[in-house]
Amino acid sequence: MDYDDMTPKFCLAHIQQGFDVPSLLDDRARASFAAALQVRCTKKWRELKSERRHGLGFELMPKQQLRAPIPARFQDQERFMVFRYNGLLPMAGVRILDTFHVIWLEPKFGDLYDHGS
Repeated sequence: MDYDDMTPKFCLAHIQQGFDVPSLLDDRARASFAAALQVRCTKKWRELKSERRHGLGFELMPKQQLRAPIPARFQDQERFMVFRYNGLLPMAGVRILDTFHVIWLEPKFGDLYDHGS
């Protein structure tokens, strides 16, 4: 089965406290997160791979750059996928088959990783 030819599914079961939906700054950020998931569900993984990283696409972040603790279940991961959900604010997690497991939603720049200058 070619999972790149499927639409993504999103799992919030492993999202970390402090980087979760209730921790987002305001209702606008929460709405942006929901909209970001909905629009990505209309694409196939193959399409998302060809999108810009600051658009609908993603980038891969080495685990050493993350400031947040990595859940035990994902300790073996070397890189994490980072999508944008509210402007340039990231949501990061792990893709397994056709499911993206959201682990962190960055509530404000710099909480999850250093974005540079």
